[in-house]
Amino acid sequence: MATIKLILRESKINKAGEAPIYLRVTNHRKSQYISLNLRVPPKSWNQDEQKIKSSYSNSTRLNAWLKKQVSDTINTFVDLHDKDANVRTKDIKETILGKSSPCFFEYANKYIERAYYTPKQQRTRQRYKTTINKLKKYLGDLQFTFDDLTVNFIKNYEHHLLTVVGNDTNTIHTDLKSVKRIINEAIEDEILPYEKNPFLRYKLKWKKTNKVYLTEQELMLFENYNASAGSMREVFQDAFVFACYAGGLRVSDVCRLQWVHFDGSHIRVTTIKTDDPVSIKLPKRGLEILEKYRIDNPKPLDYIFPIIEKDRTFKDYDELKRHINCKNVSANNNIQFIAKEIGLGKHISFHTSRHTFATRALSKGMKIHHVSKLLGHASVKTTEVYAKIVNKDLDDAMGVFDN
Repeated sequence: MATIKLILRESKINKAGEAPIYLRVTNHRKSQYISLNLRVPPKSWNQDEQKIKSSYSNSTRLNAWLKKQVSDTINTFVDLHDKDANVRTKDIKETILGKSSPCFFEYANKYIERAYYTPKQQRTRQRYKTTINKLKKYLGDLQFTFDDLTVNFIKNYEHHLLTVVGNDTNTIHTDLKSVKRIINEAIEDEILPYEKNPFLRYKLKWKKTNKVYLTEQELMLFENYNASAGSMREVFQDAFVFACYAGGLRVSDVCRLQWVHFDGSHIRVTTIKTDDPVSIKLPKRGLEILEKYRIDNPKPLDYIFPIIEKDRTFKDYDELKRHINCKNVSANNNIQFIAKEIGLGKHISFHTSRHTFATRALSKGMKIHHVSKLLGHASVKTTEVYAKIVNKDLDDAMGVFDN
């Protein structure tokens, strides 16, 4: 049971020599003070009896009013306690005084800047900002508070992302997961009561996807495609094949490869996504592709693949990311064109090279923790999905005995 007392806070005495009377609400050893907007001289206050002395003008009427404030506060506590046995003193104070719900976007921006401020966290910070900007665009000029984040709102927003924006289920999952994380942080900061979390009654949806990869025969077909010599289609073809052999390097890292990253046998680079250093010993096919692009006396900072323009510099990470995104679109268009020309019957992208490397490496007997290390996975569990793919292919292959 909460303890509720009338307190004269003499530390807040004004120039007229009057101190304010407060209600002090204590529960679970935590206290909140509620101003009653009433001041009396300290000599006119009886703290033991928690009332104004009879010598003070209108003391009888004022004491009756103070008694009612205590009674009302007790009733408020009882009502809140009936709904939640873990009621906080903060909840009692807010119920009595009333409080407008905090702005969601103001809190979200503060959280993003507080939680993701290091260079290594730039990608995560940008993902959160993209999520917030998408939500702002949906709302237009409407004010948006935590109270507006209801289950019904989330369902309507999900429908909008699916039907109007054209996002797939997993993209929506990623956006709403970011919103959920912000809400959980707000609960920890006591901005929002736990029971008002809409995700307690709404389950995020996730659609299991198949990882598209090339088989040995399909990769050979892709390698043997005769792209026009010197064309960007040939460059993207070679870059894709290189990634299939070079540890499944992402397009962001392949685009940035410079001769300084190659020591004659290994590619050593810090990945742009995870900011982790990787060292990859290139097999013969990878070395052949690099030799194709080696010019006489290349400068250490020259790009290996002519995807990013020579001597191009970037003022910051965001500008580099935007430029690579444009190159990724071009790479995917060319890769899909080749796939169609050779009759693959698969919708592939540059990222397919990463899946191709993983499945080929495991099927050739490379240990899974080595594959995981080369891919830059934080956990072998992430890599296990490829082992399942390889095992399924082996199971399917055994079907020949049923023919």
